[in-house]
Amino acid sequence: MSGTILIKDATVVTANSRNEIIKGGSVLIENGEIVDVGKRIQANAEFVIDGKDRVVFPGLVNTHVHLAQGILRGLVPDNVALIEWLKDYVWPLQGSMTEEIMDISTKLTLLEMINTGTSSFVATSINARYNVDRTVENVYKSGMRAAIGKQVMDTPGYADKPQILHQGLVEDAETSFKIYEQMYGKWHGRDNRIWMWFSPRTPGAVSDELFRRIADTVREHGSGVTMHLAEVRDDIRYFAGRGKSPGKFLKDLGMVGRNYVYVHGVWLNYDDMEIFAKSGTSVSHNPSSNSKLGSGIAPVTKMIKNGVNVTIGTDGAPSNDDYDLIREMKLALLLQKVNDLNPQAISVLDMIKIATINGAWSMGIENFTGSIEKGKRADIAVFNMRAPHLVPPVAPVSNLIYSGTGMDCTDLIVDGRFLKRDGKVVTVDENEVYEKSGKLAAELLSRANLKEWM
Repeated sequence: MSGTILIKDATVVTANSRNEIIKGGSVLIENGEIVDVGKRIQANAEFVIDGKDRVVFPGLVNTHVHLAQGILRGLVPDNVALIEWLKDYVWPLQGSMTEEIMDISTKLTLLEMINTGTSSFVATSINARYNVDRTVENVYKSGMRAAIGKQVMDTPGYADKPQILHQGLVEDAETSFKIYEQMYGKWHGRDNRIWMWFSPRTPGAVSDELFRRIADTVREHGSGVTMHLAEVRDDIRYFAGRGKSPGKFLKDLGMVGRNYVYVHGVWLNYDDMEIFAKSGTSVSHNPSSNSKLGSGIAPVTKMIKNGVNVTIGTDGAPSNDDYDLIREMKLALLLQKVNDLNPQAISVLDMIKIATINGAWSMGIENFTGSIEKGKRADIAVFNMRAPHLVPPVAPVSNLIYSGTGMDCTDLIVDGRFLKRDGKVVTVDENEVYEKSGKLAAELLSRANLKEWM
């Protein structure tokens, strides 16, 4: 569904360079482009959204998504530390997935993100066993924008722990590169909505030679990289054994720059921040995952003060347990205030920029999305504020972040096309997801030789 769209008389949060919020504002969309933003816009539009009691954001940008983990929600025990969590549960489950299970997991994850206002995302760790082409096709059909990270590895380890990866997830470097090249040729840049990136497994699972090969290919193709980094103390012990900090390690291998998005960054130091800031490298903050797994609180305010482009991600269902960026923004705000012992450490407007234009910048798409401005593509999320948890409407933007959830989203538009309209997702088959998810989750537990834990 596409056409001329007018959103009128809403609170419009632009996320532009002036942090402009327009009360009683309107947005006019034609041919997928924002052609006017302001007050009292008059137009004969095919679709009109009455903005009374509505807050309008740029489409949210989730910079760390595990598509394979949507179906793992509730399958993994709550109170497990990261290495055990991976080795004993998540990797056996993912290593036992069939293409059908991955298909539904992907659709479930896309459905939740669309429902909660996310328009663009960075997907990580897409393994060969998942049928990469089918996964990308599902993303494309959803109407969302995505940088999709093909997993690359040549050692089945994690940090300083060799040979612990589940056999079902092991693939050799040549296989990884062959699939990446095929997917790059078929999908990269398609309709300015799909980009093929690399997703190396963490250092310790990738040789220095393979990292250099990835960096060379990124430069050649103009693609990107997403990778977990400095998530737990074990990671730092690995880098210390190499005589370097994470940032110095990656810089020496040519693995920093624009379109490099490193995930978590809980244990980065000031030298790492300086390297990332100077090179344009981004860090994806994932507060729910870091909290649930007891990994620590990322030094977000310090990163921002040191010039690092900070974005936000949800991670996956077993560590979050949702893909809702509104809920994620609230936790990120609260944790930084607690971590800094300062209620003024970070503001709602800071967090909105992190979840919109900063995310778009990290993906290299900030020139046409990430803010509501004339001339940009129409990637817009509309939230209903007429609900008990969101009134009185004195400070609607703050209320949405601190009191709302992504399910307050009524409409999501990407490239001028409705992905969610009047509370209903129109690009993913909800009934198929609901009908198949339970059966396939049970099948997956059996295949992985695991049982329900609660």
